[in-house]
Amino acid sequence: MKGKKWQKLLLCTLAMVLVLMLLTSCSNSEDKSSETKGKVIVDQLGRTVELPEKIEKVAAPHIYGGKMLFAMGQKEKIAYQLQIGADTEALAKVDEFYGSLPTVLSAPNGVDSPEGLLALGVNVVFTDAGKGEEEAEMFQNAGIAAIAVSGETFEEVYETARIMGEVFDCPERTQEVINFIENLRNMVSSRVKDIPEEEKPVVLVCGSGGVYTAATKDMFQHQMVETAGGINAGADLNGKWANISAEDIILWDPDYIVLGSSFGVDDVESVLADPALQTVTAVKNKDVYIFPSTLGWWDFPLPQSVLGIIWTAKTIHPDRFADVDMLEMADSVYEFIYGYTYSELGGVL
Repeated sequence: MKGKKWQKLLLCTLAMVLVLMLLTSCSNSEDKSSETKGKVIVDQLGRTVELPEKIEKVAAPHIYGGKMLFAMGQKEKIAYQLQIGADTEALAKVDEFYGSLPTVLSAPNGVDSPEGLLALGVNVVFTDAGKGEEEAEMFQNAGIAAIAVSGETFEEVYETARIMGEVFDCPERTQEVINFIENLRNMVSSRVKDIPEEEKPVVLVCGSGGVYTAATKDMFQHQMVETAGGINAGADLNGKWANISAEDIILWDPDYIVLGSSFGVDDVESVLADPALQTVTAVKNKDVYIFPSTLGWWDFPLPQSVLGIIWTAKTIHPDRFADVDMLEMADSVYEFIYGYTYSELGGVL
């Protein structure tokens, strides 16, 4: 009898602990995430931003910020169906709350203006740091706390998670996001760390502008290729999506060409048929690929783009990642970020 009483007491205690954990989590604590007591944070442009005492609704008029809000468990505070690519339509179909929100097109006065956000009750907006202070100050001057965020490297993604953790008072979720991504990155890097530099394949990552645009050393795609055990063909270039020539590609002679978006001007067939590229190793060996996701990009600065690293590593080092099932990986990552698996959202590979 004493044993049974002890077991009941233990179960009750565990249940109470679980309830307390749920009540203090980032995504479920209305009081903690709403009441900020006018705290001050520093955004990723180095701007000092004072938060409102109570966060009513939030917005992010760019893809990265919107997906980070989901990753941080802040769906209930989002004011409208954010501009998050193909994920928007998929989420609206399976998530009743998200589907009930106004869309970008139906939102009053649009969502890229202070008037549009104010009409939706937004008092905190996460702007694109890549657009500089001008965009942030436009919202700030209208009375909306504007926090600039950036994710061109995973370190910047982690900093965004820390900032959002401060804003919504959920440091536990911040650490969960960082740990989740780091564990997957470490899984990849541990398998390719012994590859000599001279044996690493050269990878040309192209943007939506086609095969004659290259990811530079300043972009997320550079880190993606390096982590996957490759050498970025555009590693000596600066800026964003540098325009390149056929002569550049021939000089680099990439082993692999990866097209970053299914919405781009080129597809695999057009690159393979390009008469100017027939001497390039990737073209000769038909090692020209496109990221396979039908639900959002895997090569842009986004939390789910850890999948881009895994897919790239599996593509350029198939023997070292033969046991990795990309659909299982995608299901796991999307469920962590959105609460639904890649398959549940209708994604195919």
